[in-house]
Amino acid sequence: MHPQSSTASCREPRSFADFYRSSAYSRFPQEHRSHAWSGFKAFIVDQKPHDFTDIASSDWVLGLPLRAACPTRFDYGDGWRQRQRGRGDFLLVPPGTEVRYEIAGPTRLLVLTWAGGVLTDLDDELFADEEAALRPLIGRYFKNNVVEQVCRTLWVEMARNDAASRLFLDSALSQLAGSLLRCAARQTEKTAYRRIEVRRVLAYIEGNLEQDLSLKELSSVAGLSLFHFVREFHAQMGDSPYRFIQKRRAERSLRLLARKDMPADEIARQSGFSSVRAMRAMVRRHGPAQGAS
Repeated sequence: MHPQSSTASCREPRSFADFYRSSAYSRFPQEHRSHAWSGFKAFIVDQKPHDFTDIASSDWVLGLPLRAACPTRFDYGDGWRQRQRGRGDFLLVPPGTEVRYEIAGPTRLLVLTWAGGVLTDLDDELFADEEAALRPLIGRYFKNNVVEQVCRTLWVEMARNDAASRLFLDSALSQLAGSLLRCAARQTEKTAYRRIEVRRVLAYIEGNLEQDLSLKELSSVAGLSLFHFVREFHAQMGDSPYRFIQKRRAERSLRLLARKDMPADEIARQSGFSSVRAMRAMVRRHGPAQGAS
């Protein structure tokens, strides 16, 4: 990583481990390991609070906090994401990706890296496109006990030079690849499940537009926490629940107004507005101007 004031400007991708040794991270205590029989490199670093930007390296980067309990913000180039990061919260970064971090507290981090193409060499069917295969894990924290154990095993075996270390390292590579694929599949299933649950919420909204729909109520219908519901809804619908509901109410008002067989105050009530005035304001904002007298 580099400080914000001196973001990397390398023209040729380089290994992430080399970057870590020579960048602003060099001020933090770190131990590096590699092995002649392995395509992996690994290091442990004791970080202090910082605001650095990682280069777009030639490697896959898998970061495992061994000790951490602090707010973390990161940006893959598509906006800031923030949450409390703790022990075992993996973060995966593909080759060619620059990431900016803001770390609010001390963190002991185990970083495992491997060159792009290593997984394809391992299985050119499952990893014909490495990034596509692991995309569900990119840009989000995930936990997995098997992946954590594999990373710890690799770290130990990289310090050994006996005949058995090659077997351990070869086995660990296959186990890591399989575990990451399984994690990606579970994340895909979870995302699909959340899409189904948001569709349930849409049906509920349509059937209850005249009611006072709260976020707590809608998140309960979805079966998600309030935080995850709002995030998933916005990701799928491109709008907050409040704005979406107001637009749907305005659309219902316009349909009922076009029939011209109902008083404006009754239309407002059936559309979920507190008054004709509120209905008119929302119709002007979200639909073509029509009379509401």
